[in-house]
Amino acid sequence: MDAKHRISGFKALLESHKSNDHFLEETDGSFRLWRDLSAEGKLDYITRDAAWYDVPFEQFAEVRESIDNTAIEEAALRLAMRSGQELHTLETLVPDGGLLDPPPLIERVKELLEATSVEFETGETLSCEKLAALFKELREDEAAAKQGDACRYGKEAFQRLLDAKTKAPAPEKGKDKNIER
Repeated sequence: MDAKHRISGFKALLESHKSNDHFLEETDGSFRLWRDLSAEGKLDYITRDAAWYDVPFEQFAEVRESIDNTAIEEAALRLAMRSGQELHTLETLVPDGGLLDPPPLIERVKELLEATSVEFETGETLSCEKLAALFKELREDEAAAKQGDACRYGKEAFQRLLDAKTKAPAPEKGKDKNIER
């Protein structure tokens, strides 16, 4: 997507937030309409949208009219602090190899993902025939289980009929010759 389309997509999404009456998640976990979101909540959505559309800072900074100017500074500080805390948590999860000056987090995550990817690629890959055979076996197992369940339920129902403590109907006399049946 070229820069012009990214910027127009970003602006369209921002207008959608402003004009729609759907609820958005506030930073405290509650849900509110755009007009009722705190400055921090609005700035959070705008920041995510700008990152999603990869817009330049100049375009991102133009959204100041969407937020009360007095609240922007505090909201920006809160978001910066929260981002710093999240980044620190991520850094503690990704191994740094015990280095005093480890590589940037993005490089460590890439290395971790590539190592996992290579590990996955060296594993057994299934051919179409093998997948079809596994699927057929799965279907046969499921059909057998259903058939077994049906037989079991039928046997149980029949046994309940045999075990029932109901009275047998009284014999009736036949129409002819007063013969009991």
